[in-house]
Amino acid sequence: MELTDIATLEEWMQLEKDLFDRFQMNCTVYSSSGVGVTGKPHWCNHLCPKIKGNQDALSAICAPGNQNFMAQAEHTKKPVIGECDAGLVKIAVPVFVNGEFLGTAGGCGRLPEGGEVETFIIEKTLGLKKSEIKDLYDGLDPMTKEQAENMAGYIETRISQLLAKTTDASR
Repeated sequence: MELTDIATLEEWMQLEKDLFDRFQMNCTVYSSSGVGVTGKPHWCNHLCPKIKGNQDALSAICAPGNQNFMAQAEHTKKPVIGECDAGLVKIAVPVFVNGEFLGTAGGCGRLPEGGEVETFIIEKTLGLKKSEIKDLYDGLDPMTKEQAENMAGYIETRISQLLAKTTDASR
């Protein structure tokens, strides 16, 4: 079973857009293999597209974080809230159907309240200066722990609604 078996590509795109609009984060639905289902990100800052657009930065920052969060979400069967290697908030909510792990829905890209961007790894992988990095995330609103937990809860609710719709349609 795949994520597109429980919701259409358009429905996953609508979820990502809704999450972006509500929480101002880069929101993506990932298959269990770690691939974005829609391939249509909405960016909450200018730093993340630079990182994801550079193979070295993507491999050093985003990919390991996504794999780690996905593995934790699959193992615990609960939302995972933490920081990526760039120091930005990351949230991954697992999607299970009949005990089968299909992937995650979540977001990333905002500063944690009281936190700061980890510029060292970004400098090394992108070759940017600290001031250039700061310009890319300047003005980004921090996210509190409570806001992150609210987002995770909202995602769980939306996934439950999609699953209920699928269950109703199969009757």
